Amino acid sequence: MLNKSDIHAFARFNLHPMLLDAVNKAGYSQPTPIQGRSIPKIIEGRDVLASAETGSGKTVAYVLPLLQALLAQRTEEGPYGAKGHHIRALILVPTRELALQVADVVADLGVYMRPAVRCASVYGGVPVKDNMATLQEGVEVLVATPARLLALIEARGVVFNKLRTLVLDEVDRLISKDFQDEVESVLRHLPNSRQNLFFTATFPDSIRGLVRNVLDNPEVINVPPRAQIIISQHVLMVNLRDKLAITEYLLKENDWNQVLIFATTKKACDALVDNLQTLKVDVVGLHGNIESGAREGALAQFKNGKVRVLVATDIAARGLDIPALDCVINYELPNPITNYTHRVGRTGRALKEGQVINLVAHHEVGHFNAIEKHEGMRCVREELDGFEPDKVAPPLPPRNKPKKVVGKKRKAAGKVKKKAKRTKKAFASSSLKHKTDDTPS
Repeated sequence: MLNKSDIHAFARFNLHPMLLDAVNKAGYSQPTPIQGRSIPKIIEGRDVLASAETGSGKTVAYVLPLLQALLAQRTEEGPYGAKGHHIRALILVPTRELALQVADVVADLGVYMRPAVRCASVYGGVPVKDNMATLQEGVEVLVATPARLLALIEARGVVFNKLRTLVLDEVDRLISKDFQDEVESVLRHLPNSRQNLFFTATFPDSIRGLVRNVLDNPEVINVPPRAQIIISQHVLMVNLRDKLAITEYLLKENDWNQVLIFATTKKACDALVDNLQTLKVDVVGLHGNIESGAREGALAQFKNGKVRVLVATDIAARGLDIPALDCVINYELPNPITNYTHRVGRTGRALKEGQVINLVAHHEVGHFNAIEKHEGMRCVREELDGFEPDKVAPPLPPRNKPKKVVGKKRKAAGKVKKKAKRTKKAFASSSLKHKTDDTPS
């Protein structure tokens, strides 16, 4: 347990001693601005809408008061009230990687709770029956992606009667067209009496409807970006054909401990991983088509420092906390451009310096100009000695168009149409023959 000499700034929140012990063990000595402003309001029971830049400690800002409320609920209902598919807190996140990371934070900050906090993360790629078996054993805090949670609701694998707290992490992503319908469906299954906590890195206008419909007189917290620039951003003007060679050169010439390289598509991600492995680079890949267990393994290897380079699509751009990440390389520029903020935010975390290098080929200049306009910045265009770009843009390599695949229904309809056409033609031919036969000679 903490001694008086060990008590630090987190003690002012009147957290349970078990949580203060965990905070101390995790090495948090001072709350970040988002934590200092959010934790008291959440403990008061207020709904909260909070925005802060990536790497600012948003996850800890809601997990600590959530666990404080959970301890109080245990006192009211008993420590084993969350059984038979009942849960007490729900955290919705957009990706399985963020789900796993949030579950780790819950486990770390609940490490001294007795009995131990029961937290599970559920997401696609794992059999629903396995999730249901876990929930049956008793889960207090459930971290879930929207689609998998809906599958569990449909299978009657989760019950919300005891739910007290709902967290939406990365709200701006969860209300995008990829998730909005699923999130709204989830909300319809939840009890009306609950505390709602919305956390986001940005405050787009698109979240206003959800805020108005869900939050009850919320405390709005907006922590502006740090004034001190600790992420240096570079734009290297390059030939498209030289991107791989330049990436190899940058990895060899810099003593970065860890590097995250972004590709835009799954195919490009796989191709870059294969090419870098051929060049003897210690690298793993991460994108949505990789099997769930392999994705978790690749991310764990990278976060633990066993692999130096991770090549990923934008699935890794949000929420992932990799403190030792020295550099982000945008091998391909993000689409949509709003993902640029989240890519950049993977480095320069926890007040550490970071670096971003954008490889911009001739055909990408307009796209990067749009990113600069959206971000309100202007970067100096640089060139790398020995890799100067051509003055005239070279032609783009030919694209291999995939073979057109006709859907089953369309294909079946086509067959019916052809058959009807043949029948009509045969009937017409038969009628003509009969008419000819009946003609007097």
